[in-house]
Amino acid sequence: MIRWRLAKPLRERIRAGHPWIYDRALALAHAPACAAGDVVEIADADGAVALAFADPASPIRARVLAEPGTTLDAAWTRARTESAAARRVRDPLLVGCTGRRLIHGEGDACPGLVVDAYAGEPPGEQVPSGYAGESGSETTAVIVFDGPAAAAFWRPRLPDVLAGLERGGVAIEHAWLRMNQRTGGGERGGEAVRGDPPAEIAIAEDEARFGVDVRRGQKTGFFLDQRDNRRTIRRHAAGAQVLNVFAYTGGFSLHAALGGAAHVTSVDVARPAIDALARNVALSGLALDAHELVAEDAFEFFARSAARGRRWDLVIVDPPSFAPSERARPAALTAYRRLVQHALEAVAPGGRFALASCSSHVTEADLLDIVAHLTPVARLRASAGAASDHPVLPAFPEGRYLKFLFFDLA
Repeated sequence: MIRWRLAKPLRERIRAGHPWIYDRALALAHAPACAAGDVVEIADADGAVALAFADPASPIRARVLAEPGTTLDAAWTRARTESAAARRVRDPLLVGCTGRRLIHGEGDACPGLVVDAYAGEPPGEQVPSGYAGESGSETTAVIVFDGPAAAAFWRPRLPDVLAGLERGGVAIEHAWLRMNQRTGGGERGGEAVRGDPPAEIAIAEDEARFGVDVRRGQKTGFFLDQRDNRRTIRRHAAGAQVLNVFAYTGGFSLHAALGGAAHVTSVDVARPAIDALARNVALSGLALDAHELVAEDAFEFFARSAARGRRWDLVIVDPPSFAPSERARPAALTAYRRLVQHALEAVAPGGRFALASCSSHVTEADLLDIVAHLTPVARLRASAGAASDHPVLPAFPEGRYLKFLFFDLA
């Protein structure tokens, strides 16, 4: 086995659970070459520290898999994924939800691997024809690799990944591997690795219903990580005029309506997302006349609304990542300031404001600083991250990518 030596004293950090080793932390000048996904032994002057898979093309040069001496065979793979699935089966916060994350990469000691599961309606429920899962009996797993090295390591192990998930209590009838140019995807954007995954599945999230495009939808088809934050919005929406910007297919919008919102305005630049939102409103048994659906750029919508003097009791802003890298951070902070300023101007006196960010390079402190400098009347009511099926390792704060802040504007 190839051995890479640490150039920095990281033994304790790695043993505590931090799964990433950067190129600058390794003495690679004379290290043997290896391919993406190859298993390497990480060592320091006192001996072996960990086993990891190599990623020669990334600044994150190695991702930790296990302790030295571990046999990374089928039994190891099945044990890892069985443990992850069993945690979801035991999670009371997932009751009533047929979309859930089964494997959350580093958070489940499976670096670079994400598996989400989508099932149809629970038994006894009815959904319109054309959606999968009307009998509530079939589950589709959607698999994503974080880069080519993760793909090289995990793809040969997929049969054991799925076997472990089933041993953990999740029966999987279909599995779809989502791929892109980085991970070898073709025109179809992926391939079936088990069964014949449906194009769209109607999932339940409490009383809300969402049609999920498992083959081509954003992320794995739906933003499961915002589940608990959608529940927060639901608890604060009664009687309110609600604005949801960057609405996608209506996660926050539907929960606001189910919480008793008087009216919900949903804005997204993508017309297909707005059309899907309308279908989800009907799928959830909600009245479409209580929803205003707008396919428009967020900043253009804010400008037009300001000119008309429109304001809402609750404004929700959940933009896509503005900072895909540390280099993009300054521009991202400028974009957040502009966006937050527009959003605050759209909040009615005494109203509320929710701000989310999935940019891992933008911190919660950054967002709080932006709000503090734009308004002196904001009071933070709640601060949260991703849902319970997206665990974060205590030694790995980089894994806390999602921030959700909920303010009163006194």
